Amino acid sequence: MPATRAPAGVRELGPLLSAARAETRARLLDRAKPVALPRGALLFPQDAPADFLYLLLQGSIGLSTAEAGGATMVEILSAGDAVVIAAVMLGLPSPVAAMALAPTRLIALPAEEVRAAAAADPGLMHAAMAQMARQWRLMIDQVVDLKTRDATQRAAHFLACRLVAARGAVELPEPRAAIAARLGMTPESLSRALHGLADAGLLRLHGRRVDVPDRAALLRAALPRGEARSRPA
Repeated sequence: MPATRAPAGVRELGPLLSAARAETRARLLDRAKPVALPRGALLFPQDAPADFLYLLLQGSIGLSTAEAGGATMVEILSAGDAVVIAAVMLGLPSPVAAMALAPTRLIALPAEEVRAAAAADPGLMHAAMAQMARQWRLMIDQVVDLKTRDATQRAAHFLACRLVAARGAVELPEPRAAIAARLGMTPESLSRALHGLADAGLLRLHGRRVDVPDRAALLRAALPRGEARSRPA
């Protein structure tokens, strides 16, 4: 894996290291390895030892599992995420493979040193627990998506979750096939869902950018079956 320059600022490092004490952060960064991946490059395979904690600085990482029927996209991580942090903290192999879905920059921290640092630094431990809880919540959201939302509702929910403001642009650097796999549909179904939302005036499509004029309206369109009818207007 080719290396990049070392990260320059604390804010760029994401919430995990930003929560650590300055001396803890400096000690971990002394042993950190910067990593740059082109789109489509494998970061590590499924069942690989979790020898490093990878912090995603820029780009997109897809997590997938390989079964008899082929690979399944489990989740898509973005800047600020810690890749398979639960496996690192437990000292277990990674249950998923990780691949760059866009040009990506990360830093790799030795797993043993991360565990030792977290045991001695309450801020770092709290941030690690928060990352694991957030990623657990994402898994629950996926179950809800697949069991209660149709394709259009899943696409609307995915886009709304990527937008933190009341309106704005959502960047989609990943291949549409990867997003479709994450949402449990075919690329053709995803295209139909996006164009249906656009025809309803809920978004505007511009290649890899999607403009959302009203996030609240998009969230209403994403409500699971039955929930939209039960909520007051």
